[in-house]
Amino acid sequence: MRNGVERCWLSRRRSDGMTMAHQYLVTEEIPELAALSKPLPLLRDVDTSYYLRQERHSYILGPYEWQSTAMWLDGIPDDFAGKLWPAELERLEPQILDAGERVPLIAEAGIARVVNGPIPYAPDGNPYLGPERGLRNFFHCNTFSFGIAQGGGAGKAIAEWMLNGRPEFDIWGIDRRRFKEYATTQYTIDRALEVYQNEYAMGFPFEERPAGRPSYMSPLYDKLKAKGAAFGARGGWERPTYFDPKGEVTDHTLSFFRKNGWRKVVAEECHAARNSVALLDLPGFTKIEVAGPGAFAFLDNLICTKLPKVGRLSLSYALLPDGKLLSELTVARLAEDKFYLVGAASSEWHDLDVLEMAMPTDGSVTIKNVTKDYGSLILVGPQAREVLSKVTTTSLENADFPWLSHKLIETSVGKVLALRVNYVGELGWELHAANNQMIALYDQISAAGEKHGIRDMGIYAVDSLRLDKCYRGWKGDLEIGFSPFDASLDRFVDMNKEFVGKAALVEEKKNGSKYRFVPMTLDVDGDADVPFCASIFSGDKRVGIATSGGWSFTLNQSVALGYVFPEFEAAGTKLEVEIFGKRAAVTVGAEPLFDPKNDRLRS
Repeated sequence: MRNGVERCWLSRRRSDGMTMAHQYLVTEEIPELAALSKPLPLLRDVDTSYYLRQERHSYILGPYEWQSTAMWLDGIPDDFAGKLWPAELERLEPQILDAGERVPLIAEAGIARVVNGPIPYAPDGNPYLGPERGLRNFFHCNTFSFGIAQGGGAGKAIAEWMLNGRPEFDIWGIDRRRFKEYATTQYTIDRALEVYQNEYAMGFPFEERPAGRPSYMSPLYDKLKAKGAAFGARGGWERPTYFDPKGEVTDHTLSFFRKNGWRKVVAEECHAARNSVALLDLPGFTKIEVAGPGAFAFLDNLICTKLPKVGRLSLSYALLPDGKLLSELTVARLAEDKFYLVGAASSEWHDLDVLEMAMPTDGSVTIKNVTKDYGSLILVGPQAREVLSKVTTTSLENADFPWLSHKLIETSVGKVLALRVNYVGELGWELHAANNQMIALYDQISAAGEKHGIRDMGIYAVDSLRLDKCYRGWKGDLEIGFSPFDASLDRFVDMNKEFVGKAALVEEKKNGSKYRFVPMTLDVDGDADVPFCASIFSGDKRVGIATSGGWSFTLNQSVALGYVFPEFEAAGTKLEVEIFGKRAAVTVGAEPLFDPKNDRLRS
């Protein structure tokens, strides 16, 4: 441990973890426990934050107290081996008193010993498994806060990864590459302390915890904050979640149900995107340039999708050798031998590894990470063309700038790369601009859109709007457990060329896919939306899994996306989904649920 962050000596890299002092106490032997014929179950009190379990004829009481303490900020002492720190029972007083009231035997028992020892924490409390960014055959398997309980699964997963090139299940949530350079020593300490303090707290939807923030910020961060933006961190980047310019959002209570105080303003943002025009600052897209005489052949083999022509772009997928989904990238072809790849904010290190590990060694291909060099403004809505035309002299008409194309457009702040594509399913453009252009470009678009009632928009609105169009999310809806055919992405697979994973897809075509990806709507709205990983049923048979759920402010319905067995994919099929322990009736829809012919995108 050095500067509070573990240094991986072999890799000369740091692993973003820190050490916490964690205490538990063991009571003296209790006759009532000795008289039992079988052990008592584990007890957890999530309100007071402690666990209580039987240890032979005694109890172990292990609190996660609010006064958590980070240790070894200057490094692990050379002489610390098999040692403990002195007990600090005063830190545990509230949990000890509460446990004594809940289980009177505790109050009557003496304390036999106190253990105060080191426990490792990553910023999110999860361990690190999998490859180190940029290194071949170097794997992490460390930072286990719960010790032996995680050992069996971790050993299985890391062995599969080393031997087979992938674990059986997608474990992105514990992948080492989920944290990037923003996970500094102080960030790691702040986030880990927050996790420790909330170890038994409920994790609510739309909860944006504050520790360690902000890390990465758009040049527009202060301007948008002054306009009433609330923020959430995605891949380390601060992104607006919603805008409250009039101070209407006064209730910030977290809930599993549709009670969020921001619902009214998000509904207004969705309405603007669908009916007039909306503007979104979306920093942090992974942005990678691939160039060189071998660039086309390299990407053509890596990606299962047909590569676009010069001036065009396409949503594209890279697969594992077994045909499962690995990466989702928007590929814009800038020249015959130059491509611009755009991915999720969280996928930066993952996608760089995918590209670099497959890159030819003959020097025919170069890969440049330009993620931090450019920001992105998303302008969408039926009036987007009219607004953007006030900012550029470049023709935006369909004949000159069709859907799924890109151009360097002329603006008063200089040339800006405009991609005619977006994640909400409307006429619109992604504007990829240099950081020093962003503020002026935003101001000009806002001014041009004023008479059209332009509205700032956040990512909560985007998530609602994308459900209307059944747009998938990487590592939510798309992961290594499913093939592109499972995910109903057949149109993005070019079976007339060779690519990584093709042989597996040929077999899948022959034998049939295990799943199909479908949209569903709740027959009765109820008071909650479908949570991630909810089970889907036909009668008593579990027939699928939901991967996204939320309220469509456009359709005025609760929408879910997920995987079902192929015999249940037909539109109109009646199924049930489990929402917090209760079954709710759903109807399978036809994709997309809104604007089925994409007329609005092409308008």
